[in-house]
Amino acid sequence: MASHKPTQEYENFKTSVDDGVLRAEIHSKADMNALSDTMSDELLDLAVRLHEEHVRCFVLTGSDGVFCAGGDVSSFTSESPAAGMRRGASVLHDAVLQFHEAEVPVVTGVNGPAVGAGFSLAILGDYVLASEDAYFQFGYPGIGATGDGSATYFLPRVVGLRQAKRLALTNDRVDPEEAVEIGLATEAADAEAFDDRLSELAGEIASGPTVALGRTQQLLDHSTSASLEEQLAAETDAIARTARTEDFKEGVRAFTEGERPEFQGR
Repeated sequence: MASHKPTQEYENFKTSVDDGVLRAEIHSKADMNALSDTMSDELLDLAVRLHEEHVRCFVLTGSDGVFCAGGDVSSFTSESPAAGMRRGASVLHDAVLQFHEAEVPVVTGVNGPAVGAGFSLAILGDYVLASEDAYFQFGYPGIGATGDGSATYFLPRVVGLRQAKRLALTNDRVDPEEAVEIGLATEAADAEAFDDRLSELAGEIASGPTVALGRTQQLLDHSTSASLEEQLAAETDAIARTARTEDFKEGVRAFTEGERPEFQGR
C-alpha cells in the first residue's frame, strides 16, 4: 500500500499530498460516511484548493468499507426541510462546479456503497475505480427525493438516457461488474488490490500534462450538449490556450528529439 504525506486537517476528510496527487479520504462524522453540511463545506474547500495549489490529480475515496451512503437523513427531519435542502444542495453544487472548472483530472475510488449524494460524487470522476466490495445506487427515490450533486447531469451522459431512467425508476443496486459494463465505472479492482491500484492510477495521471488532460475532460463533458460548431470553437480555444503551457513546449521538444517528455503539470 502506498504511503501518503498528511496535509491540512478537516473534520470529515483525511487528506494527503504526494507527487502532485491530492488524496481526500472520507471520514464523515455521520454514519456510513454520510454527507453533512460541514462535510459539504469541506468538500468545497478541497475543490477550491485545486485552483490555488499545484495539484496534478485529485483522488476522492471512502473509508472503512464505505464510499458515501448519501446525505445525512437524520438532519432532514425539521418542520421546514426545504431551506436546509436548498442550502445543502447549493454548497454541494458549488463544490461540483469548482472541481469541474479546476482543469485537474479527478479520480474517484469507490471502495464501498455509493448511494444518493455518494452516487453523485462517485460518477463525477473522470476515472472511476470501483472495488469488488462497492455498489452504486441512485438512492434518492428511497426517501422520496430527486437527484442532486450533478447526478442527473452525469448519469445520462455516462450510461445513456434509457439506462439512467431505469436506475432512477427502479433504484437498483449496481455491482462493480455491471457498473463497468454500462459505464458507471471505468474499472473494477479486487478489494485487496484496490488501494494500490488507486495510487498507481493517480500517479500515472499525475505524471501527464495536467492542464491538457483537465481541459480535455471538460471538452468531453461539454460535447454531449454542444453543437458541432460550438464544440469545434471550444476545441480551437482550448488547444490555442494550452499551446502556451510549459508542458506543451516540453511535449514538442521531446517529440522532435525522440525523447520521452517529462511533464511538470504547468
